[in-house]
Amino acid sequence: MARVTGLAKAIVVLTTIVAIATVVTTVLTLGLAGDASDFLAGETSEDDFRDALGPLSSVQALAGVATAATGILTIIWMYRIARNVRAFGRQTTWHPLFSIFGWFLPPFFLYVIPLLILREHWKASDPATDDGTESWKRSPDNPILWGWFVFYGLAPFVFFLAQIGSVAGTGVGTGDIESVAESLDDIGGLAIVSAVSVVGAAVCWILVVRQLTQRHAALTNER
Repeated sequence: MARVTGLAKAIVVLTTIVAIATVVTTVLTLGLAGDASDFLAGETSEDDFRDALGPLSSVQALAGVATAATGILTIIWMYRIARNVRAFGRQTTWHPLFSIFGWFLPPFFLYVIPLLILREHWKASDPATDDGTESWKRSPDNPILWGWFVFYGLAPFVFFLAQIGSVAGTGVGTGDIESVAESLDDIGGLAIVSAVSVVGAAVCWILVVRQLTQRHAALTNER
């Protein structure tokens, strides 16, 4: 049996870092709205505005690295669980390789395939159904997993559609410092709502990882 508890602990730590970095990013972003307005009005120099952007860029970089690391470890964690449950003779619908490629297949960032895989992992890891039958398939779902899907899959999709509508109405920015300032000046409540979604997804994900790992460790007798 491949071990999963160490990976789970690392995923929880990294996810926590992402959540904290998201909150800090939101606070910094809202705080920069005034600087952006001053820059656009010509009351602040470009150099001063770039200096004000420094802390935000650093926190965003940290969040990006932590997010990437979380994704890599999550794929390894899911793959090990998939291999383990099959070693127990539980013939899952999804091949273990889908724990890797399922994150990159349509419908892409809605993450329907990872949801279905994790749902099956939860059922197949039920230690109470070890009688050699397929009774594990009738195990109840983990509702927190569906909460993660709402925060991490559905909510960002809605935000994406809202951003598409905004671009269609105002045009695509050039990516220069003026465009950054305009974005910060207009971001308003969207940043708060987006941060709530990220933090909600992080909380749900931490609970899912911990609960599924404990359940799976009970099945495999991992110590």
